[in-house]
Amino acid sequence: MQKRTVKRSSVARPRGIMARTVARTLRAMSTARRSLQAQRPYVISQATRTISTNRDWVNALEIARNPAWVAPRAGESYVWGRNDPNGPAAVVARRFRINNAVRRASLFLAVDNFAIVLINGRPVVIDNPQANVSFFNPGRTFNIRRFLRRGNNDIVIAAFNFPSNANRSESNPAGVLARISIEL
Repeated sequence: MQKRTVKRSSVARPRGIMARTVARTLRAMSTARRSLQAQRPYVISQATRTISTNRDWVNALEIARNPAWVAPRAGESYVWGRNDPNGPAAVVARRFRINNAVRRASLFLAVDNFAIVLINGRPVVIDNPQANVSFFNPGRTFNIRRFLRRGNNDIVIAAFNFPSNANRSESNPAGVLARISIEL
């Protein structure tokens, strides 16, 4: 019987989310949700209100905008995780309180490179790992009315750089901008 020689393929492994990054991000999401308990909720009582990413979010570090990203509006910033400012993933969170019925609500999301967004523990956005320019310029808008409720509401965003094991750097930027618009 002849011995078969198996030649290893020279095809590169697909670049998905690395298990270590996922585990670390899940722990950070859990920590962010616990941190929301201590955060004083932002109260929405006017007819129309906007909540945007800035340094007031749990674990948010404001970062400089890359020229390729959509420009933020006044009062909002691109952010990344304060706990690991140059890491491959970031988790930021915000608590807000709604006192009346919601007529309309939307989430604008611009993220370099991809994200998972939870509102009140329910997944709103689960992106596949990719380097897609349309995710950060011009960004995307989602209808989130069905995810909101009267009382306290939590949003948790896990953002990832691409490839997922690559740290955020000047040559491989990463950032997230979120804007929640609510009409009561």
